[in-house]
Amino acid sequence: MFEYIPTVLRSQEIIDKSFKKASNIVEPYFPKKEDKIRKEITDRISTIESISTGHFDKLIRKFPTIETLHPFYFDLIDLMFDVDKYKLSLGNIQWTSNKIKELSTVYIKKLKSAKTVDSLNGIMKSYYGRYSSLIKNINKDLLFLGECRNYFKRLPGIIMDIPTFIIAGIPNSGKSSLITIITGTNPEVADYPFTTKDVLLGYKIINNRRAQFIDTPGILDRDMSRRNPIEKRAIIALSKIDGIILFLFDYSGTSKYTVEEQEGLYKEISETFNNKVIRVQTKIDISEKHESVCISSKNSDVNQLMDIIYKEVDEFYGIRNKETGN
Repeated sequence: MFEYIPTVLRSQEIIDKSFKKASNIVEPYFPKKEDKIRKEITDRISTIESISTGHFDKLIRKFPTIETLHPFYFDLIDLMFDVDKYKLSLGNIQWTSNKIKELSTVYIKKLKSAKTVDSLNGIMKSYYGRYSSLIKNINKDLLFLGECRNYFKRLPGIIMDIPTFIIAGIPNSGKSSLITIITGTNPEVADYPFTTKDVLLGYKIINNRRAQFIDTPGILDRDMSRRNPIEKRAIIALSKIDGIILFLFDYSGTSKYTVEEQEGLYKEISETFNNKVIRVQTKIDISEKHESVCISSKNSDVNQLMDIIYKEVDEFYGIRNKETGN
């Protein structure tokens, strides 16, 4: 959803680009030299206005409006930078765009009443100076928004309006393998900001409907007491996703985590998330059965879990169809 935010040019880059384009404008022959110069300067001012305000207006359109973002993205963005500063910077860009349009209109009117070449060139020089000052005054805003853009493009592209399954459990319990088995492909990898971790995303078509599977290695695999404040806030952001949690239990004894530790993690996640949580036992090929839902990633035996997933997906779209009247 953030892929279409354009590159944010710095002040000097905008000035150089505008002036270079304007300098290439040469009008054809006019009977009077003053009329030729007047037309050239008018077109140059219009070109400078068009290039700069076009860039600014595109930034305003493409940068997300914070209030309309899904709470998951709002929390991550709020975690990264001052939201008020973000709004102020976009406001400064909008104000500058409007002022450039006003300035250009005023100076084009001045050109109409100028009588000599010197006065025409003086008007152009004055416009260039005031225009440059306006652009340079927002350089800090442009630099800040450039940093915001780079951050936005790192955010995982999670789809919020399709059935979603979030996979949790201790390390090496088979979470990423499960996504691969269910979807038939290796999961997409996206940065999860501030944690030096990745989000793994997989998708599967179920009864002609798309479902989404999410794994967050290093996030939902250990208790809160072992997390830093940033990771805790990242988990709170993740809890805003309306999905079903598949919590994987490993009873094989092949990991360093006890059953009690896994139950503790399960309890924490159940209390942190309002989502429905389904307990799933992994590695059933090398362990006794303890849960009602059991799978084996090694043998690709996930049929029992898939029956539940199919049911949840059908229910999701059934509810959605009732809501939309389809």
